[in-house]
Amino acid sequence: MMKDSYDEIMKIAFQGEDAINEDIINKFGKTYPDKTILIKEGDIQQKIFWIIEGNVYITRKMGKKYKVLATLGPGEIIGEMSFFDKSVRSATVISKGEVKVLVFSKENFADIFAASPKWTKKFLISLSKRIKYMFNRLNDI
Repeated sequence: MMKDSYDEIMKIAFQGEDAINEDIINKFGKTYPDKTILIKEGDIQQKIFWIIEGNVYITRKMGKKYKVLATLGPGEIIGEMSFFDKSVRSATVISKGEVKVLVFSKENFADIFAASPKWTKKFLISLSKRIKYMFNRLNDI
């Protein structure tokens, strides 16, 4: 069983989206209904989510309300900051409609990240898009 999981993790590491099949979805997939909290600001949970279908809101609590900072969709990875710095969750992530994700433990994701440089590139692209988006938001204020 453990060998199967490692083989599937390596498949994801090297094939990315092309590796997603029924076995991968059965092992790592999860579907969340509309308005479900995947990540809660302040939590220490260290799961990493890869969005396969649907969208999520990235929100921060401002007083008694949540402010939407961004909307992320298929191909985006969320929860990765805790993977790198072991910090508490900096935002609340809420499903916008039904969302399908692959959920990885920190250990599984470490194997994926270490095995293939394509994931480093994926992270850098994702983070640079988010930084650019936040700068644009700041300019609008």
